[in-house]
Amino acid sequence: MFDDLLSGNGKAFSELLGGYLRDLVSVYDTANKESFYHGFVLGMTALFVSDYIIESNRESGYSRFDLAIIPKDVSKAGVIMEFKVASREADMAAKAKEALQQIEEREYVTEFRQRGIQRVWKYGIAFCGKKILAFQGPMC
Repeated sequence: MFDDLLSGNGKAFSELLGGYLRDLVSVYDTANKESFYHGFVLGMTALFVSDYIIESNRESGYSRFDLAIIPKDVSKAGVIMEFKVASREADMAAKAKEALQQIEEREYVTEFRQRGIQRVWKYGIAFCGKKILAFQGPMC
């Protein structure tokens, strides 16, 4: 799943993460909204600490991002993720776009540039209950 994320295959990443949410998570778990999803994805990224720096809720650019996967090898691509929660499935696309726009407008890639990382995948991710919709922005 994270190979897809790190290589820019957002659709496959979204489908696999959606399967985990469907199969492993209770609707009661998702009641705490964004903090639950944030912690769920953050916990899964712990597997990468040997090759990546995982940062959560850190300031970069003009605000703070939700989650960044920063490669220790600057020749590799990094990932920046912003999460949003929709109250209805019909609102998920708008929320994912909003998250992606936030990454751009607030210049969250600043942290990556300061570390010499030139390639960054950007993901705006919307959750609703056990559903996920991820929009991938252009690599910068």
